[in-house]
Order: sequence, then C-alpha cells, then structure tokens
Amino acid sequence: MVGKKVASICIIIIGIIVTIPFNYMYGISGFEVDVVWTIVGIVMIASGVYLLKNSSKLKPI
Repeated sequence: MVGKKVASICIIIIGIIVTIPFNYMYGISGFEVDVVWTIVGIVMIASGVYLLKNSSKLKPI
C-alpha cells in the first residue's frame, strides 16, 4: 500500500520535472519541443494523481 503511494508521488515529481523546458538548458530551439514535453509532463502528473487517489481501489497485478 505504501509502495503504491510512493510510486504515485514519484510519477508526479518526475512529471513536474519533465514539464520544465529542457531545451533552454541544452540549446535546442523550437516551440514543438516545449509542447511535446509539456504534454508528456501533464499526462504524467494526471496519471500520478489518479493513481494516488485510487490506490486503495486498485487490485494488485
């Protein structure tokens, strides 16, 4: 039970980090790169929040 919550929190944190535009750090130019990383980050954050809220209802694999 605790492991599911820790994994969900890690997914949320990684999603927040991914949403930060890395292209400014590495010199990659292009608006499309920002959009792709932002969408990936938002999906990761949303899935982490969903798993965190529903971790008690999920059945183990």
